[in-house]
Amino acid sequence: MKLMVIDGNSIVNRAFYGIRMLNAPDGTPTNAVYGFIAILQHAMAEESPDALCVTFDLKAPTFRHKQYEGYKAQRKPMPDELAVQMPVLKRVLDAMNIPRYELEGWEADDLIGTISKEAEAKGWQCCIVTGDKDSFQLATDNVYIKHVKTRMGRTETKRYDRAAFREEYGFEPAGMIDLKALMGDSSDNIPGVTGIGEKTAMDLIQRFGSVERIYAALEELDIKDSVRKKLDAGREQAKMSYELATINCGAPIDIDFEETKLCPPDNDALYGVFKELGFTKYIEKFALTPPADAQESAQVFTGTCTMEYVLSLADAEAAAEEMVKSGAAVYVRCEPDISLAVLHMDVSDSDAKAWALDKERFEGDYAAAVRLLFAPDIPKAGHDIKDIQRALLEYGAAPENWVFDSALAAYLLDATAGDYKLRRLCVKYCGFEPYGGAPEQENQQLSLLDAPPDEEKERADRYSVLASEAAAIACLRDVLDKKLTELGMEKLYYEIELPLCPVLAKME
Repeated sequence: MKLMVIDGNSIVNRAFYGIRMLNAPDGTPTNAVYGFIAILQHAMAEESPDALCVTFDLKAPTFRHKQYEGYKAQRKPMPDELAVQMPVLKRVLDAMNIPRYELEGWEADDLIGTISKEAEAKGWQCCIVTGDKDSFQLATDNVYIKHVKTRMGRTETKRYDRAAFREEYGFEPAGMIDLKALMGDSSDNIPGVTGIGEKTAMDLIQRFGSVERIYAALEELDIKDSVRKKLDAGREQAKMSYELATINCGAPIDIDFEETKLCPPDNDALYGVFKELGFTKYIEKFALTPPADAQESAQVFTGTCTMEYVLSLADAEAAAEEMVKSGAAVYVRCEPDISLAVLHMDVSDSDAKAWALDKERFEGDYAAAVRLLFAPDIPKAGHDIKDIQRALLEYGAAPENWVFDSALAAYLLDATAGDYKLRRLCVKYCGFEPYGGAPEQENQQLSLLDAPPDEEKERADRYSVLASEAAAIACLRDVLDKKLTELGMEKLYYEIELPLCPVLAKME
């Protein structure tokens, strides 16, 4: 069995400072949580552990603070933007069914040491994931450290077991304590011996093995007199620094190793927190599905959609006439060049109608059909409508009377999201994913009446996907329009941003 232990505070700090600021839809910072999950997933993929747990520090002073008042005294308080993410991260870990350990008066390093020693005693292998070098002292033949570091914006890891540590440092892993006892550690404010730097300390430990041996034979050592004087003067500092640098592997925690064994996440809980944070990519990556109650409350069209095929100019004229007469908005989903398009219109709460226009099957003046179906007197909504409007200009169709763009609305609501794909927005805001293609899938939202012959099922399925996505735009419009109003952005959206789309389309 292999147990992976994550140094929670170390990794979340590295994620916070290594990733640009991200925010949830409600404005809560999320970059540290997002980065932590990314590092965790990367480590899991590389190591394939059988069990997993995370350790955290708590605010309360530890026995080291009581021993030395200056311990970590120079550290600035945790930034508010990070502090607010700590309870969120713990919610994520709980939803992922990953046990976490924290104990007042003890540091995460001590918990890591205790867990690693107990795991080794059980005959398990232990992998410690951390960005600090403190844990190097724990390396054995069965306990190794996966050291996480960031270089030029890229996260890298290096494995340190006993052999790897000896190769790089020239002494046993336990000598890491002796090294810090002499050179100190500015990050923890461990004083070390005044005047002894890293280079001198490394040489002393490599040659003489330990602080204890150095002081036992200080007068006989083959070292410079100036170094001997510094060591003699700093004897008490070295002793105290050694104690501060030593990870205590006897922390009083009860570890349930069965609890640490990997198990699937709580789908509903993890979906809920990811949706709250706007982590649409992680919802997809973890293959999460909306909870049953969320599916019931979402504004999802689940009725019957009748599909009609526009195969001639007469069909186009009849469809356009029906659209104009209805006065309802038509939701458009199409190929980039409008060689294939589906126009969806809700007829009632339980019925809808869609028209499928296919350039390959159309007989006659296709451009004239496009101009009819996208006429200025038909209100239209879509996703990334500027691109559609630009394509319409190629057919001589005026890019007018476009009443909604789900991608543009989502951008205004969250300008840092970076990804405004329709399906991800649908999961994020509406709690469902549109029908994706395979006719046998159970999540197909729309049924086709008058289905075409078997040999044309593949083409019909493309129509179904576009029709389902068009219906999804209607759901998004309902949700996003309300959010724009709540944030007082409706004038910005409807009077500036939306009217700008056809202007840019014409310029392009």
